[in-house]
Amino acid sequence: MGDESDESDVRARAECDSIVQRCEAGELSPPVALMQMLIAAEDDALVASVVRERSAASPRATEIARLLEAHAPGCARITAMLKSGMDSPSPHASVEDGVAFSRRLFDWSVQQSEEASVALYSLGDPALLEAATREIVSLFDTWDLLGGRRAALDIGCGIGRLEVALAPQLGTIHGIDVSEEMIAAARRRCAALPNVTLSVGSGFDLADVADGAIDFVFAVDSFPYLVQSGMPLVDAHFDEARRVLAAGGDFVVLNFSYRADAARDRDEVVSLAAAHGFDVRVLGTSPFALWDGVAFRLVKRA
Repeated sequence: MGDESDESDVRARAECDSIVQRCEAGELSPPVALMQMLIAAEDDALVASVVRERSAASPRATEIARLLEAHAPGCARITAMLKSGMDSPSPHASVEDGVAFSRRLFDWSVQQSEEASVALYSLGDPALLEAATREIVSLFDTWDLLGGRRAALDIGCGIGRLEVALAPQLGTIHGIDVSEEMIAAARRRCAALPNVTLSVGSGFDLADVADGAIDFVFAVDSFPYLVQSGMPLVDAHFDEARRVLAAGGDFVVLNFSYRADAARDRDEVVSLAAAHGFDVRVLGTSPFALWDGVAFRLVKRA
């Protein structure tokens, strides 16, 4: 056991070193780098040791060390969440298993930390999550997706952070999530927003939304769980997005999968777009400074 533990620590340290180097190269923000190190090591003490060792020669490692110190309780909570075994990157045996897994995972994770449950890189800090949310809203604004008469649909709305941020800039916004606990948190956060509606979805479709009723559909970090559940579920959600969108409506996916295969993600999005009547406007760009999310923008053909 001792040798196996030592080997595991060596591998984790090497992976953490690589993540710091990517942060130094500007590929990752310090919060995302810290998140990835916690995922790699599942040990906040080991991560602290690595960043201390590298701090003398690495300004970014110093920044990561400061983040870890400032968010020590949040990082410890994330480490405990990672060690719990509740999450898994493995594909599921069936779509039904995948949907049930997502429901269990997010019902549980939102009770550990609302902020971390929707974005581990927030380190459980509301201010970091708000900064990342502002980046997303700014992107939507740059793409002219917002407006006082537009109706939006958020697939996988989580705790309603985007509903809170977008409600002043949209006519209506409806958030849907497979997790009852997530929707409960979202309803509490959005209670004072009359143009926001929220519902627990089946995870299999968008059956509660009428045909052609939506101008703008978006999914932030939810498609990776659909991909993990199986491509038939991904295909169904592309078909449903087409159905609920008005002609010329926008469909934005921020992170298609967690497979670390950008070329495969782009190819699959292009194929899905063609099959379901979408034109591709943005294909796998990385438009954010804080979050490492990858953006896809599709438009429903008239």
